[in-house]
Amino acid sequence: MKNDKTIKRDFYLLVVKVVLATVISSAVTYLCVIYLIMTLTTNDVVKPTNYFVKDLDLIEKKVKENEEAIFKGRLIPIHRYSEKIQGEVVDISGKHLYGDREIIDDQVDISQSINREIVKGSYVYRFIPLKHDNAIQAVYVLKAPFGFIINNQNRLEAVLIYAVMFISPLIFFIVYLIFFTSRLYKSLFHNVKLLLQASDHIASGNFDFQVSGLKRKEFIKIQDSFNTMISALKEMVERLAKTDDERKMMVSSIAHDIRTPLTVIQGQIDLIQDLRKLDHFDVTPHLEIIRKNCGKMTMLTDNLSLLYKVENDHFSLNGKEVDVRQILEEKKLEISTMVYHQKSINICFDVNLQKSSYILDEAMLMRVLDNILYNSLRFTKSGEIKLEVHDEKEGNECKIYFRCSDTGTGFKENDTSLLFQPFYQDKQYKNHVGLGLYIAKRIVNHHGGEIWAYNNEKGGATVEFYIKELSD
Repeated sequence: MKNDKTIKRDFYLLVVKVVLATVISSAVTYLCVIYLIMTLTTNDVVKPTNYFVKDLDLIEKKVKENEEAIFKGRLIPIHRYSEKIQGEVVDISGKHLYGDREIIDDQVDISQSINREIVKGSYVYRFIPLKHDNAIQAVYVLKAPFGFIINNQNRLEAVLIYAVMFISPLIFFIVYLIFFTSRLYKSLFHNVKLLLQASDHIASGNFDFQVSGLKRKEFIKIQDSFNTMISALKEMVERLAKTDDERKMMVSSIAHDIRTPLTVIQGQIDLIQDLRKLDHFDVTPHLEIIRKNCGKMTMLTDNLSLLYKVENDHFSLNGKEVDVRQILEEKKLEISTMVYHQKSINICFDVNLQKSSYILDEAMLMRVLDNILYNSLRFTKSGEIKLEVHDEKEGNECKIYFRCSDTGTGFKENDTSLLFQPFYQDKQYKNHVGLGLYIAKRIVNHHGGEIWAYNNEKGGATVEFYIKELSD
């Protein structure tokens, strides 16, 4: 349920809590003040609101007993009851006759106020009729203070009580506003504190954590976004670290791959210089070794130049009509020449194609075949390297299938899919860049095809792939 709360809801609830708590506290305070007033008035410590009403009752009784004397101007000694009580005798029209003047204003209708008691402001007015010859001839108007404050304005206790009643709601409002706002702030700051701690972890490069414990919908959304960002950053950092490791390994492997054929070439040149003066010295096998190592270096540089091209998803192929039979015959002749002095290896190309030409990227197809065939040459010391090629029509698409099998040492890894990862090094061939099959896979994928590898039952390895003919 807590997770359903929102900051907006909390602020609305804050207002409700402050107002409700203020009302309840003020009501309790007023009840206590009323009880205090009743207690104090009972003990005559303060005067109640109607304190002078009893004096008005006594004066009214005297007035009715002395109506005739009052008509003759002999008024009741009101000040003997209280100095705060005033009295005025007026006729029915409100004209002054005797006593204090202008006790009431002209807005009071005397005829409608006879035998009544009116409270205006902080005073109470009582209108006592005066009869003569059984008719009301005048009205005796009495004025007395009527209010707790005016009755006790010179008493400190009353002033304090009045002050409490007047300012207690404001005090309660401020106190509860500070209290509930402080609680809400602490709750929100708890979330902010967790986010700040998470930011510190990220700034220090620590991504092995997840933000948790945040409350309220808005912060939970931020928490989810933070965790998504942390996971993405962690994955990116790991990917960058892996890439950096791969680049380091690639530089090391490239250095080794270049150094190895250079060392061999240098050694053969030195050997030729030492033996060239001998009779019947045949330089041919030494030149062949130099040629093979130059080919290795060429292959390496070609793969490196292709690497960044084929890794681009927007890499475009240069499609044109290609006579696949012809280029395969040329490739067979090239491979056969390379193993000319290795009579124990037989090169066989079995090509069964229905069309004379296909729209393909010839250079990229040759790079795939070179990488696969050269791998077979590297690990096959005797036996056969066979390339089988055929095409199939599937709807409007034409697929060309290639299968290269050899009788070499085969793959040492059970998971042959690893062979197509960049910079992968097979256990049987350490310190090699490992780009050939990866580049082959990328080129085949760009042609809309797939590639896979496996070991033969009778020994050796097989790499198969197919590509789709490109559109015009």
